[in-house]
Amino acid sequence: MSNAVNSMERERSRDEQLKSWRDEHDIDIERLDEGQKWIVFIALRVLAVIGDVAPLRRILTYFLVHSGLELGSKLILMATSGRSVRYHRSRTTEELWKRVSNPVRGHRAPKLGPEHVGPVAKYLAEHSGARVKEILQFIEDEFGVQLDRLTLRRYIKRYGLGCLQGEIHQQGPLF
Repeated sequence: MSNAVNSMERERSRDEQLKSWRDEHDIDIERLDEGQKWIVFIALRVLAVIGDVAPLRRILTYFLVHSGLELGSKLILMATSGRSVRYHRSRTTEELWKRVSNPVRGHRAPKLGPEHVGPVAKYLAEHSGARVKEILQFIEDEFGVQLDRLTLRRYIKRYGLGCLQGEIHQQGPLF
């Protein structure tokens, strides 16, 4: 009889805690089944204990993302950020372990540096009608670096290639 009472008391306590988190974060917890509710409850309790210890938060996020319970990003966001959820979805366990055991300190080195300005400027001058996709492909072929549009925009601004960007704008918008 005491096991049944303890079980009911634990469930009541869990439900109260989940309701308070639901109200605080505006999340639909009612759609979860019993197993999912327990996992979310445990994850949030663990999160309360580990606080701001980044490696442990990364591990918790990784487990929530790869739990197979289809908790949804919004629910996992209570423990982390959207960027972290996307990052962990695309990583393997080995990559997670490497990042946790050997964290990157400070900012990462830029993919393109000042030594690449000359060839990029030459390409922009010689290919005034080039589209963004073509410029990105040139950079990947020439330097082995994959960039997105925003990084290319920042690179052009940082190294003063805006005058070449203006020539491209005349024939079609670069960005």
